[in-house]
Amino acid sequence: MNQQIKLRIEAVINNVNQLPSVPDVVAKLLGMVNKEDFSFKEIASEISKDQAMTTNILKLCNSAHFSKGNVITSVEKGVVTLGLNEIKEIIMLVAAKPILDKSLLGYEMEKGALWQQGVVVAETAKRITELTGRKDVSDTVFTGGIIHNIGKVVIALFVHNTYAEIMDLVLKDGIPFSQAEHDVMGYSHEEIGERILSKWNFPQVLKSIVRYYQDPMSAPEEDQYEVSVVHIANVLALMAGIGIGKDGLYHTIADNAIQKVNLNPNDMGKVFSSIPDIIAKSRELMM
Repeated sequence: MNQQIKLRIEAVINNVNQLPSVPDVVAKLLGMVNKEDFSFKEIASEISKDQAMTTNILKLCNSAHFSKGNVITSVEKGVVTLGLNEIKEIIMLVAAKPILDKSLLGYEMEKGALWQQGVVVAETAKRITELTGRKDVSDTVFTGGIIHNIGKVVIALFVHNTYAEIMDLVLKDGIPFSQAEHDVMGYSHEEIGERILSKWNFPQVLKSIVRYYQDPMSAPEEDQYEVSVVHIANVLALMAGIGIGKDGLYHTIADNAIQKVNLNPNDMGKVFSSIPDIIAKSRELMM
């Protein structure tokens, strides 16, 4: 392990001001919409306090992907017309873009590549829940899909500096890239991502997705379905050539994740064949 790199990473993650942040309104909104007694008016009022978020939310509300022909002129009308789940998805798209729409030197990902991969994984994960009869968690896996790689934003430079050591372990020991990240630097991007979501006060299931999306059966049992969905969606997106960085060729779909999701071969084929359409639609969602 490169102790100096580990200490530098710890200095970053222990200083919350150096970690990515989302507007305070996002965590508050996610808390509000998860309550049974939520009010559309209160949610719309909270969103409207952030002018930039309001503008971008209205833009997405009126996109072909979400509007379905309705003209939405206010946030409150958007919440009522589109429904709670789609508004949650729109909020996360708006909040995550400034954080993820960056180039990542260490992973050799150009600006926009990580952001596109997040959107494609989110849409693919949502498609999987629809096929497996679990639309009740479609908004959760959508959010998890968007932010599953959030830790790469922090750790990319350190990966760049230690890439040769990481790949030596991957090739020599036959271990996943993220495990080699941990062995060389003391932290993997998944562990960093979990720290970021803790800072944001996000729900446990989202922290589980970010932390375990490459090893779903290590997640808490109650979160394994959602984690498995994002795991499958991530690998399918990589197989389609979306989001491949230096670590992109070192992922396979875990059989136990397929069993957990109860995704049969026919449905797996449907999901994979729908990815070109998802990619096309993702361009609009990328704003």
